[in-house]
Amino acid sequence: MPKLLSGVKVLELAGLAPVPHCGLLLADFGADVTVIDKASPMVEQRLNRGKKMVECDLRSTADLKKVRELCRTSDVLLDPYRPGTLEKMGLDPLSLWEDNKGLIICRISGYGQTGRMSQEAGHDINYVAMSGMMPTFTGVEASRPWPPVNMLADFAGGGLSAAFGIVSAILARAHNGGKGCVLDCSMTEGVAYLASFVQHYYDQPHLFTDKYAAFAGECPIYRTYKTKDGKFIAVGPLEPKFHTAMFEVLGIDGGELFENPEKIIKLLEEKFLEKTRDEWAQIFEGKDCCVTPVLDIHEVGTYGQHIDRQNFTRSDQFGGTWIAKPSPRVQTPEQLRSKL
Repeated sequence: MPKLLSGVKVLELAGLAPVPHCGLLLADFGADVTVIDKASPMVEQRLNRGKKMVECDLRSTADLKKVRELCRTSDVLLDPYRPGTLEKMGLDPLSLWEDNKGLIICRISGYGQTGRMSQEAGHDINYVAMSGMMPTFTGVEASRPWPPVNMLADFAGGGLSAAFGIVSAILARAHNGGKGCVLDCSMTEGVAYLASFVQHYYDQPHLFTDKYAAFAGECPIYRTYKTKDGKFIAVGPLEPKFHTAMFEVLGIDGGELFENPEKIIKLLEEKFLEKTRDEWAQIFEGKDCCVTPVLDIHEVGTYGQHIDRQNFTRSDQFGGTWIAKPSPRVQTPEQLRSKL
């Protein structure tokens, strides 16, 4: 894949989840990422693909001086600490800019650099809870909100949002005299920003708040169904042409879809129990009905579409799971012409 960020130097201060993920994204797209970590870290870091490692003890004056020297020639500094920690180390932005005016300092934290909660500890569940979005994941009938796996705040609202901010800041330097900036990346705010669609359409009951609303979890045509082998199929044909086609494939009368959704759910539950997940997947292949198998992390790389595009690589190092390749893919004009 073409290295779009070739020549960009990133200094990553070792941390958990969002910062190493951000560094991984930048490295995957060609940036030269150097991780500053102590010799024996407490937590094994598995997101170091494509990165260099430099051992430093940030409690050491000599090692702090080494980090400061590295900042002189870097484009980006990734800060994983609570607000104010860099300042206590003597690595505050204003002093770093004296040596390198173009340095982009990306500070990823739970609640942001300011505000009454800026110094409080938290994890993905807390940031998602504070974003206002957690209740939307469980539907209107749930007895309690439940947290999704720690992807939303740590990796989407944190690492991915930070990477976008960094690339934007790099582009801005070409027009502002080469000046860097501080990117204040709050994971809580990142999740809230990801939910822009929900926020702008939440007043539409048929989408979010009715019992059988499209995205409330119980909609007959936007949910999962158990199959004969105990696995699941995902059904999402919201548009009339798609759910009409799905009902035709299944041989079910879906005429009461909106008048009697409970009846349709029961019919679909019974129908999908007649065959295994993979049998249904084969039946629906090419039917354009928005019906797909629910794949788990141990099998995802064996599915046809993923094989066609070579989307995953098998990792014996991490328990045999499938590791996703970088996305989006980059195609140059030369590559496109070569396929003609």
